[in-house]
Amino acid sequence: MQKKKFKIDWGNAMDKIKNQENSSKNSFKDERVYYPQFNENGTAQAIIRFLPSPDTEIPFINVFSHSIKGPGGWYIENCPTTLKNECPVCKANSSIWDSDPDTARSRKRKYNYYSNILVVKDPKNPENENKVFLFKYGFKIHQKIMEKLQPEEGGVDEPIMIFDYYDGTNFKLSIKKVQVGSVKMPNYDSSEFQTPCEVGTDEEIEKISKSLYSLADFNKPENFKPYVELESKFNRVVGVSKPRPVTPKAETSTVENTEVDASEESVFDGDENNFFDKLKNEE
Repeated sequence: MQKKKFKIDWGNAMDKIKNQENSSKNSFKDERVYYPQFNENGTAQAIIRFLPSPDTEIPFINVFSHSIKGPGGWYIENCPTTLKNECPVCKANSSIWDSDPDTARSRKRKYNYYSNILVVKDPKNPENENKVFLFKYGFKIHQKIMEKLQPEEGGVDEPIMIFDYYDGTNFKLSIKKVQVGSVKMPNYDSSEFQTPCEVGTDEEIEKISKSLYSLADFNKPENFKPYVELESKFNRVVGVSKPRPVTPKAETSTVENTEVDASEESVFDGDENNFFDKLKNEE
């Protein structure tokens, strides 16, 4: 048989295509953000140290977001109120709060805090130890932080500057998977701060300080979509055919409440393996 002059061996190309496809499927994961690996029994533990911010006065930053499931799919977006701008979801919630508080509550904005951390101990992935990461956490862990920074007035506890290199304290991160509806979500109730201690020598602290990630970047305007675009998407998700004032009737007749969303802020803290980030990229 005559050899085909321009025959191409597609073996290497297909290998690269497969690798590229696999990479794109996992692209929702931010490698800067730390999340411990779960054991087979559904628990995860690590010891972390909260660190100062390199470019904001406050050592943490909060980005509000909405995670809504409706007949038109998912609405997973940063909330413009983070920047003190108007948000179509918050506006719609205000209009139905008295008549349909359950729907409004299920759509309310969620707290997403970010801080720099040092991983002190990670039994499942020891290669993470002594490295700086970003840590994403919710309102519950933030409450634990504030209880140390601003303990109950008139109580016996003294304030602990947990983000300080010298006077701060390590944090035992203890997570358990708990069933909520059809989804298992992480519970952080057992997490706790330990005895104050120095994070390391001055030489080690200098190395850590040079590895900190920007927090100010999270609140850049380009990370928030324009109001008109958000309104259009929100109307599509909840089943409104075109932008118009949201009424209690339209809200209650077209939207599905999601048990996870409704309880996440009061019971759970954080997103298991970037749960909502993954949903957003699968739209």
